Amino acid sequence: MEQELIRKLRQENALLNQRIDHDELTRLFNRGATERLINQQLAKSGGAILVADMDRFRDINDRFGHIVGDQLLQKAAELLGYLVSSRDILGRVGGDEFVMFLPGCTSEKEVEDRCKVIQRRFRQYRRGDGHGYPLSITIGTAISRAGDTYLSLFDRADQQLLRKKNDDALNKTPGKPGQSGIFRDIHQIRDELVEQAMRPGAYCQDYETFKCIYRFLERGMQRTDQQACVILITLVDDQGEFPPLQSREEQMDVLGELLQNSLRAGDVFTRYTSCQYLVLVTNVAEGLADAIAKRVCTEFEARFQRKDLLLHYCYPLSPAGGIRRPPPFIDQQP
Repeated sequence: MEQELIRKLRQENALLNQRIDHDELTRLFNRGATERLINQQLAKSGGAILVADMDRFRDINDRFGHIVGDQLLQKAAELLGYLVSSRDILGRVGGDEFVMFLPGCTSEKEVEDRCKVIQRRFRQYRRGDGHGYPLSITIGTAISRAGDTYLSLFDRADQQLLRKKNDDALNKTPGKPGQSGIFRDIHQIRDELVEQAMRPGAYCQDYETFKCIYRFLERGMQRTDQQACVILITLVDDQGEFPPLQSREEQMDVLGELLQNSLRAGDVFTRYTSCQYLVLVTNVAEGLADAIAKRVCTEFEARFQRKDLLLHYCYPLSPAGGIRRPPPFIDQQP
């Protein structure tokens, strides 16, 4: 009886250790276990690392959904598992990023040959469910040096991986052939910064981003004649207090929609509190900003067929570092 209990405890401990060290989706080593095991090997004999990243994985996720994406990750893990020896270490260290470590390998040709085999095997794979998209992978590599840890070795391979990804993207971008470096960087920066899907109307942002835009405009006013105003719009009930929660969210959603559609593409707004929006309108004087606010309030109150649901206050921006006049205090009761 006691021996049977000990045997079951050992089985449970082994299962627990398996779960701690392995990725739940792919059953490969997880990031922590991969780092620990590679550091152990580096202390003994060194070796080579392959950092592999699946191509267009985000596009596949967006088009076919996360269930298909998870299935592809499992298939990638299976394909990689066929291509490692019992001595190699294979882990999943990120969303679609895998690490393979070859203990004792110091030959660049051996590493290159292994990459070719992996990439060929991935290209040969096709799903049988009618989607018909190819499965491909980009690999960065590095051979260990004296004093390397997992992190330093991984970083060199990861930097190579990023360069390959950027080079591939550049080859698909119109431009002068053979250019790289800063030319490649500027194309990537442009693609990252440009608004991907511009929504008509005003620019809705979180409060921290709103503050950055506000301060950027203040700085610009030091050398230009640009005008800008801030409008605070507050939702109230018939007693001049914040409305109850059950009606507040619906009304705030409607107000946000009106701000989105009534303001210009160059204007910015943010939800300041549960009952308030802040609006930043550019190239307008204080009087026009007040008129804009009144128009929004009128449309909102017409939607709910009630008056005096909104309070608004306006003040103009001043150049950064200049003399600020305080915003007007209006004791306005609904």
